Amino acid sequence: MRRPAENETPPNETSKPEDATHPDRLIILWRNDARRGRTVVACCERAARCGVRAGRPIAQAVEWVSHLQKQATDQRRASKQAADKPAPPPMPPLVLEHDVVADSVAIEELAGMLQQKISPLVAIETLEKRPWAGRMLNEPDTLFCDLSGVTHLFADQGGVFAATHRVLREFGLTAKLAIAENAAAAWALAHYHPERDFQSLDSADLNAVPVEGLRIETETKHTLGRLGIETIGALLRLPRSGLASRLGTSLMQRIAEVLGEREVSLAVHHPEVDYRAVHELEYASDDLQLLGDRVERLTVDLTSQLREQRRGAVRVHCQLDLVEHTPRELTIGLFAPTQDEMHLAGLIQCSLESIRLPSLVTKLTLRVLQSGSMRTQQQGLFAESTSELDPQSVSAQRLARLVDSLSTRLGADAVLGIRLSENPLPEKAYRTYRLTDYRTRRALKRLPAKKIARRTSSKSGTRYRPPAQTDARRRPLKLLRRPVPLHPVAGGDSREKLDHDPVAFRLDRDVHRIASCWGPERIESGWWEGPSVRRNYYRVETTGGRVWWIFQDINSRDWFLHGRFA
Repeated sequence: MRRPAENETPPNETSKPEDATHPDRLIILWRNDARRGRTVVACCERAARCGVRAGRPIAQAVEWVSHLQKQATDQRRASKQAADKPAPPPMPPLVLEHDVVADSVAIEELAGMLQQKISPLVAIETLEKRPWAGRMLNEPDTLFCDLSGVTHLFADQGGVFAATHRVLREFGLTAKLAIAENAAAAWALAHYHPERDFQSLDSADLNAVPVEGLRIETETKHTLGRLGIETIGALLRLPRSGLASRLGTSLMQRIAEVLGEREVSLAVHHPEVDYRAVHELEYASDDLQLLGDRVERLTVDLTSQLREQRRGAVRVHCQLDLVEHTPRELTIGLFAPTQDEMHLAGLIQCSLESIRLPSLVTKLTLRVLQSGSMRTQQQGLFAESTSELDPQSVSAQRLARLVDSLSTRLGADAVLGIRLSENPLPEKAYRTYRLTDYRTRRALKRLPAKKIARRTSSKSGTRYRPPAQTDARRRPLKLLRRPVPLHPVAGGDSREKLDHDPVAFRLDRDVHRIASCWGPERIESGWWEGPSVRRNYYRVETTGGRVWWIFQDINSRDWFLHGRFA
């Protein structure tokens, strides 16, 4: 179950939201594999019916889908019914980079919703060190719900299916559901049984399921295939002693799990504790000074609850019940978990000053929507003042308060962080996120450290050497939001290479003559991402001492300024 990554498309992406939601648009997600290059991670149902599969190279998948679309269009044009009305050209598939962080955040949100409406025990699938046969997962995509003692609340198991599908529709998701006696059998039926919703009462229902449903290793699956064993039923008819000696104990453990002879350990998702503080005013009022005093009292009560659990507030919700209107609600996001009641009260009061109250307030409610564990750090044994504390912890606390204050006054969308993406174009090589989005930052920390892949190449026969990763001038400190056109003047034609003869450019009515240059450095976009973008980048220094990062568009032969070095 996966929330489409395009829901979080930042402003620097070129794809439009209406393109992703078009009913005829095929959606394919890819990731960069260290060994196999860019491969398919997931796709929509229509793309899957066209033959797109996870693990397939993205170039082959897009080429195959485009070929099928062209064939379908040619058939419609050749039919007699479409002779009078020409068929519209097919929409190219929408190819997007897979957002691992967005998936991690979405599946945690879905697990919390299922805990509230289906079962209190919900576990997120854990990944193995090696990929299972037929399942190339980069992050969990399956949830387990323990239905012990809750089925009667939905009348029967059919009611459980209906209620679960309603929760999924709220998230814009569809899924295959299965109910079985154990987690391993439920996983096999949900992934490989042909029916959408299926309940299993005994192990006989697993006989027709492919052996991939056992979550075995790829080598084991190939060995079973050579022996002619394609289903779990065929495998269970063989003696286990012989299988263990030939295929190892891992297969025996999987068989024991699917038959219920061995328990599968599941990490239950723990929801947030409901930290709440409520105060009813004796007399309705809209006096901000009075409301601020009551907010301070509520934050003291709220932080005392958090200290008992050694937690800190990350997102705080404030609700003001009014006399004649619907309640007014405020949500405060914080950069780091905090137990400082004065800091929380100041942020809430600042938000109260920015809203207009249409009527008098009767009740205030503060609630912690998200909390985090507090960082504990041992201080010096003889520290007598805060000035003698660890400077790193003090600076981190000041940074968190600065981000919180700016986000409250300017808005959460105005204070952003940056994370790298796999797009080679400089203006699309990053994505932004709210610094107060603690869940996203926590998901980013869980990602494994990756080496920055070099996506550039240089032309042979030039004196240019690609800058190293540690080169301070490898990339400019200031990248322009949009490339600015440069107009070549005396000293060379716009089609002339820079390393043959220095060129002068006109920018803002001023002429800048090039004293020296380094380049070219080729940067190109993938052909499956739309119109081809091919650029030759140069690092140039003008006679006035300015260092620019400019490029020539190979298609149009025009020059642009894209960045400035300090």
